[in-house]
Amino acid sequence: MNLKEYETPIENVPYLPNKYVTLLRDIFKYGLVSFSALMVDVGLLYTLVEYFRLHYLQAATVAFVCGLLVNYFLGRAFVFKNGRLTRSKEFIYYSLIGLVGLGLNDLIIYVLVIIGLWYMYAKAISVATVFFFHFFARRSLFEH
Repeated sequence: MNLKEYETPIENVPYLPNKYVTLLRDIFKYGLVSFSALMVDVGLLYTLVEYFRLHYLQAATVAFVCGLLVNYFLGRAFVFKNGRLTRSKEFIYYSLIGLVGLGLNDLIIYVLVIIGLWYMYAKAISVATVFFFHFFARRSLFEH
């Protein structure tokens, strides 16, 4: 029995328009890229607070920026390949989106820590929120 004849590629599913297939594929790839950046972000946040005794908001800012750089370069290589801007303009806009994300990140962490949540739990909530903001903002910037 050949299993290949029973496999249906997602592109051939008749009730799923191609634009949604592309969107789902991009969200999945962006999720993998973001997971890599997240490991840098969260790992650095924890290390800076627990081992270097940096204030949690300072550490969150440094870690977020490092994760943002990882996300930019991996995202550019694997998800958002067809930019409509020059690389320099693209990086400037990406950075502006990143600054808004950084503001959301720090605000969410700050508010949740103030109400008594551990900074790492606050970071987890921030990640879930900022992920979707970044994806849709970057997608509108980078894709035709």
